[in-house]
Amino acid sequence: MDITWLGHAAVRIRTRRAAVVFDPTDKSTGIDMGRPTGDIAVLSRMQHPHHNFTKGIKGTPIVVDSPGEYEILGTHIEGIRAVWPSASVKEKDPTVDFEPTTLFICQAEELRFAHLGGLAEPPTVNQAEALSNIEILIMPVSLPSGLDAADAANIARTIDPKIVIPVGYRLDKNGDSKELGIFLEALGGDPEAAVSRLSVNRRNIGDTRRITLLESRG
Repeated sequence: MDITWLGHAAVRIRTRRAAVVFDPTDKSTGIDMGRPTGDIAVLSRMQHPHHNFTKGIKGTPIVVDSPGEYEILGTHIEGIRAVWPSASVKEKDPTVDFEPTTLFICQAEELRFAHLGGLAEPPTVNQAEALSNIEILIMPVSLPSGLDAADAANIARTIDPKIVIPVGYRLDKNGDSKELGIFLEALGGDPEAAVSRLSVNRRNIGDTRRITLLESRG
């Protein structure tokens, strides 16, 4: 399968049978993800244009935006309910309404992968148990009102997948990111050189943890 970062939390995973676009974003993020083709659109926050912009996907994708189990074009998708914003945000501002958000765990081509989308606080015990046997973790870092870099790293270290792919951070004019730096230091280990697309399969995934950086298309 091929994994491409489209910008913000938007990621496309292409298998032999389907192109799956996670959290397509509109341009109000300051990012133009282009018009990626997609057979399936997986939305972690169905009420937010930074995570639900299905109009930006070329084609007529099947939309998955709720908890449950789905089998679509050879991809098994499991949605697990979470909430946004976090309880700490609610404590600071009681007028904030909680919005449903969903974690997604998928399996295709003998690989299990997860996209944590708009998650704003550490997974619960049950969520962490469901995530414990994934091989590829797509981990948004420092999204607005989302997990900060250190918390994101702690979650990635606890889940301990074979491959960690941070997304969501911004690069400055020098091509650096303070948030990514914090994430990498807290997670430990050296990242692989950034690539435009990661191609991975059961044979080449490896036995030790890898940190893979993707170049954002947006």
